[in-house]
Amino acid sequence: MSSLFIAGNGFDIAHGIPSKYSDFRARLIDAYPEALKLRDEKVFLEDFNDIDPYEFAAEILLNTMDKAAGENWWNFEEALAYVSFDNKLPRPNHKENETEDEDRELMTHYLLYMDKLTNGFINCSKIWQVFFRLWIKELQRRIDNNEFRKRDALNTIISDNDIQFLTFNYTKTLQKLYGVKKVIHIHNRVGQNLIFGHGKENAMYSPLVDSIEDGPCIGSSFLDDMIMSFKKDTSSALNKYYDFFKKLNDNVDNVYSYGFGYGSVDSVYIKRILKMISPDATWFFTKYESLDARALKIKKIKLRRYGFKGKFDLFEG
Repeated sequence: MSSLFIAGNGFDIAHGIPSKYSDFRARLIDAYPEALKLRDEKVFLEDFNDIDPYEFAAEILLNTMDKAAGENWWNFEEALAYVSFDNKLPRPNHKENETEDEDRELMTHYLLYMDKLTNGFINCSKIWQVFFRLWIKELQRRIDNNEFRKRDALNTIISDNDIQFLTFNYTKTLQKLYGVKKVIHIHNRVGQNLIFGHGKENAMYSPLVDSIEDGPCIGSSFLDDMIMSFKKDTSSALNKYYDFFKKLNDNVDNVYSYGFGYGSVDSVYIKRILKMISPDATWFFTKYESLDARALKIKKIKLRRYGFKGKFDLFEG
């Protein structure tokens, strides 16, 4: 008989590692304090000549994510499907009593202007991934410097010779704190191309306004492509770790889940696991998770919907 240990972000958080998305936001503000003050200010094309591209990227990230996910950024990945920065853009300069030809000419100039302007927004969105990688790299540096300690209650489980490790985290916490030699980082790890994003199919850019009178009217395939570039590539992850999932079998009768949220975008991995392991397996959550009865109940419901037929239990984490 063997076991599987699944680590989510709650695993790192339980070890004191500041890996919440709200911590990411705070780190960004520390690096670019002016970006927070300017997040709701309109941007004009000439502004690009006087602003650092990284500071501008931080400004846009704070603007869009604070509106889509709230200032705690708790659903950061899902919110990437709803990125919109219309309120940052200037409105068309209509004149009173203008003719139809004048209106057409003004709108043509406006749309050309907006095309150039939004290209700057699209380019800065690529820097967001740089911010994310640098943040994870900084967390790993702190882990490597022994700023955090392992939890003794986990020693017995983690030291089991017949246990496999799957983590949704980018940090090498299991390796550094517990000496685990083989860990499957399903979304890659620090130093690699990190996989993150939303799970919405055919996502499109959604303007914040409904009419030209209310604000800018923009929309293009480039903006739609930007939104879809934020889609989490779960297919490549499944292909990369095909052998890992294939080797899971009905000898796996214990699954230890630590701080994983069971979001819909990651359900593809859980469903694959459930197809492979024992149908009578026991799925363990930490006793700490049981303190939030409602959240734990939701996780259990999701697992049942994904096809889990075994029983649930708790372990000391």
